Amino acid sequence: MNTTLNSLITNNINTLIRLPYSFVTITGIDAEKFIQGQFTCDVSTINNEAFQFGTVNSPKGRMYGLFKIVRIENGFLIRLESSTVELFINNLSKYKVFFKCEIKREERLFLYAYTPMESNEQYLPKLANQLIKSGNEYISRISNKEPLFEIWSSDQALNKLTTNTDPEIWFALEAKLGIPELYSATQDNFILQYLNLQELGAVSFKKGCYTGQEIIARLKFLGKLKKKMYLLSSPIKEVADAGSDIFDENNKKCGVVVRSHWSDTTGSITLGILNTSYSDSDANVYLTHEKRAPFNISQISYDA
Repeated sequence: MNTTLNSLITNNINTLIRLPYSFVTITGIDAEKFIQGQFTCDVSTINNEAFQFGTVNSPKGRMYGLFKIVRIENGFLIRLESSTVELFINNLSKYKVFFKCEIKREERLFLYAYTPMESNEQYLPKLANQLIKSGNEYISRISNKEPLFEIWSSDQALNKLTTNTDPEIWFALEAKLGIPELYSATQDNFILQYLNLQELGAVSFKKGCYTGQEIIARLKFLGKLKKKMYLLSSPIKEVADAGSDIFDENNKKCGVVVRSHWSDTTGSITLGILNTSYSDSDANVYLTHEKRAPFNISQISYDA
């Protein structure tokens, strides 16, 4: 383990949780040119000091990849939810025939969630998305609101420091901050604006063409956003699978689950796509027809 991580973690561990994420590299002389024509984020602005959210989409503007990306030597490093990697690689590979670049899994990297002791925060990134690179590790802050960090590491020694903490505790905190996720069950289902990803910098409306741009840009410039993601919360323990239906008081389908988690600290936290008419509503929604747990609806603020 490198010196920085050793001093931050070994003797002051609070929470270090191994998370089910995978990494992909896209490298080669045409790597940037290739993915600039596929990804929604402006790849030319990406550096090695901050990660950026991005998506990759079908021609119909539906996401089959939601990721964080950072520039590395000779290309880019991309972090995705593990169940989405196979389709991500297969779909992208169809477009790279005329580009000199390589797409491959990075099997040596792992992702850990880290909640530091307060005394250690001075050594960590101060701003959301900011990266500190130390040796073979990246440390990033996931939000300005909370001192929650990700560690991307190839050091197997970190596995010995992981706690038995359920990853759902971390996922519930992340969802409470309004950070969406894409899973294999929801690939090719959502347009990025429905998940508020424009608020997280995942799309540039000034860059050149990319696959799916026509749909995404039309919603931005010519249409009116009729759906978006809301924070749904309940003190009663109930979660639902990503992609499952959300129901209103009359048992009618009114939305779809993006992600859903429970922890003793947060209660039940679900991110769900609902009609924008719910922005000023005090109605409850439900994850089942039985209406066991009423969920309050809150708009999500991404301001610091």
